[in-house]
Amino acid sequence: MDHEDFYPLMMDALDGELADAPRDDLEAHLRACPPCQREWQALLAMDMLFRQTPALAPAAGFAQRTLARLPNRRYRVWMIGVMYGALLLGGTLPMLIGIWIYSKAGTAVTEPTLWRTVWQAINQTAHVVGTVLNALLSGAGEYVAQQPAIVGWLLVMIGAVSLWSGMFRQLVAQPTLVQPSGMNG
Repeated sequence: MDHEDFYPLMMDALDGELADAPRDDLEAHLRACPPCQREWQALLAMDMLFRQTPALAPAAGFAQRTLARLPNRRYRVWMIGVMYGALLLGGTLPMLIGIWIYSKAGTAVTEPTLWRTVWQAINQTAHVVGTVLNALLSGAGEYVAQQPAIVGWLLVMIGAVSLWSGMFRQLVAQPTLVQPSGMNG
């Protein structure tokens, strides 16, 4: 017999259902095979622990309290229906509004002159924004070229803020020191 053939015999022996002939074979194998002997000892120890552990019973009224906490099926089905209806209207209603707007103003939307006018307005707005940004940046560049100390002061202020914020984080992160009771000052 192979080692795996003895494992079911061990289980039957634990349950007390092993006949005399297979029991003799199992005992002979356990004496001759140290790994199977260790496995048998571990199984016996676990079996003893399981047998000594008291059986736990649920608290009185556990089933009734658990069933009372379960959601009502009708309410749950109604809520799911409401959610699906809201999702349907959330997708269908905007589509219906879009179709209505298209039917009322469809010819204006499909006019090429409308889109050309919109595109011209976007181009003009982008040109104005670009001109304003260019003027601001060139003015700032001229000011910095005339007053280079401004850049130095700006860098000093950024350094001071960085330094103080780092020190503040370290002070906040440090644990507070507790003075012994005899050293009150």
